[in-house]
Amino acid sequence: MTIRAVLFDLDNTLTHRNQSILAYSQHLARTYQHQLAHDQFSQIQSIIRRIDNGGYPKKELLTHPSIAASVADALLQELNWNSVPELDELTQFWFQQFGLSAVAMPGANSLLSDLKQQGYKLAVVSNGGHATRLTILQGLGFSHYFDEIVSSELVGMSKPNPEIFLHTSRQLQVEPQHCLFIGDHPVNDIQGATQAGMKALWLQGFHEIEAHKPINTIQNLADIQQYL
Repeated sequence: MTIRAVLFDLDNTLTHRNQSILAYSQHLARTYQHQLAHDQFSQIQSIIRRIDNGGYPKKELLTHPSIAASVADALLQELNWNSVPELDELTQFWFQQFGLSAVAMPGANSLLSDLKQQGYKLAVVSNGGHATRLTILQGLGFSHYFDEIVSSELVGMSKPNPEIFLHTSRQLQVEPQHCLFIGDHPVNDIQGATQAGMKALWLQGFHEIEAHKPINTIQNLADIQQYL
């Protein structure tokens, strides 16, 4: 079956979540260094990683509706401050700066450039706030590659619901069987895309999967080319 469109998850597919948190933690520590009692970069990074949990936060650790506000609240509670910022200030700092701190997955830029030159339609399908998705892609410098950027907030449904994949294929005007989806999560990405009738590739290294389930796997983004 001829592939005409390539669709991507965002976190831990096009962007490396852990490396992005490292970069964001460094930026936050520099920005607030004069308000903090001492250098607390390690604590900042630890707090963010604990609550963010690779983009899949545990409900019991969320003190507010968003990761951003929950992280801000924990930073206020657990760091030693000389001058304490407002919760809303730290929350907005996340929304404004986290995406701009995004670190690309190795090979992502060259792959997207190649796919675009080869004439494939490209899309992102990602759970989360739409503005944050756009900021992350802006931070990566990838926005111009994509024909469609679909978020769960934008369309009111989340992966692994097959409808969010079908919606994207309709927007691209490409039938699902001609779409290839790449993601790191075996359920949200691979199961959802497969149930929508798409071909799917699981990018290994971020989530476990039951060994007996047959699945097309790749070790890095460069491996995608052999499936086109």
